[in-house]
Amino acid sequence: MIISLLTMTVLSISKSGDVPLAAVEGKPTLVYWNSAGWSNPIRLALAAANVPYVDARIEAGDPNSDSYKRAWLDAKQILGSSTFEFPNLPYYMEGETVKLSQSEAILRHVGRKYNLLPKSMPDHRFEMLSEELKDYDGFFISRSYATNGPDVIAKFIKEDLPKKLAIWGRIAHNGDALIDGQDGKINILDIKLYCFLRKVRFAQEELNIKPSSHEGWVGAYMKRVEDVAEVKAYVNSADYLNRPLNNPHATFGNL
Repeated sequence: MIISLLTMTVLSISKSGDVPLAAVEGKPTLVYWNSAGWSNPIRLALAAANVPYVDARIEAGDPNSDSYKRAWLDAKQILGSSTFEFPNLPYYMEGETVKLSQSEAILRHVGRKYNLLPKSMPDHRFEMLSEELKDYDGFFISRSYATNGPDVIAKFIKEDLPKKLAIWGRIAHNGDALIDGQDGKINILDIKLYCFLRKVRFAQEELNIKPSSHEGWVGAYMKRVEDVAEVKAYVNSADYLNRPLNNPHATFGNL
């Protein structure tokens, strides 16, 4: 099924034969599960850059069946033998030469190509902050599949996250501007931070956790990101993938 919206085309994939092995229709093509997972920052970056691209979303299927994830697992073997050195989800194809796996590598490529890297800091600081946010996202994703996932995530939000958000509040000008300042444009750090904050908000609602005193800046900052015209068009569209956060066998964020 193909649904066109704005500059993106969404592919809903349930069979291995439909998993893209090359860029679709000559457009940049992102392939991932039909979930937020590791790919929402990439999706949002491409939307923010107003890039015509294909968002291929693989349905994992029924976790209790023998065919669970089979569409991807079969396609992975083909990709590994012909196209990718390290096939994994997400992966990204652009033209004949750009074939990337690893979410961080994809996101930085998109940032470089479409002028979404921060202008207000040196590269080494950007790389450090980007890796910091990747750690938070990785923690959320990995713990979401643990038996006691909701308890571990709740503990992280209550005990560890407040101090981290206090620091990010300073980096984000206490919600008074995007990370590059009053005259700055949206960049990769804004996108990664916004996507992570959405997960935090979701977890707070699902797990009945009251926001800490260090989160006073979060609402204003998220609104600034959402007020970027391209972002607003995407997150208000039917094709914005807010949830599920994870695949069906997760213990948290699987709906």
